[in-house]
Amino acid sequence: MLYASREEDGSYRLAGPPQFLRALWGIPTTLRTVLKNPEDHPEVSQRLIPQTYNDAEKEKELLRLSGEAVLERQLAKVAMFERILASSEEGMGAIRIAEKDFDAFIAILTDIRLVMASFLNIEDEEWEDNLTEEQLMEPWVAMLHLTSGIQQILLEATGMVSDLDIDPEVDL
Repeated sequence: MLYASREEDGSYRLAGPPQFLRALWGIPTTLRTVLKNPEDHPEVSQRLIPQTYNDAEKEKELLRLSGEAVLERQLAKVAMFERILASSEEGMGAIRIAEKDFDAFIAILTDIRLVMASFLNIEDEEWEDNLTEEQLMEPWVAMLHLTSGIQQILLEATGMVSDLDIDPEVDL
């Protein structure tokens, strides 16, 4: 269904059903909302920008000194992600990611997965075992699976990550 490849110019091409690629358009809005309103989403904010110090005073000072810069970097990644989507052919079933933007694109997929994991209260690898059939059909779960799959195939396209060779008889 989804396919990623590395092109001769070093860029990456993500191809698949247009409706899957259009689903990525919700990511920038969700991330901006969480990043700009950390007080409304404290658990999610903590996952996106983890605490550096155990000491509350040191942490407060660090945020005072670097908080705006951290937020600006995060929002710049979101804007870059949005530009990639806007300049791509997702209506035709393809997204092109320039080599220089690849790491930030992957980072945004990680960030949205962290957000969804927080919204879904995922705490461990067996999280799906604790969901009902109805919960498994929720849009957040589908989006989490979609973004995880996209991230995996893009990483595989780098040639540095191979598909996991899992033997169910031995590994599960």
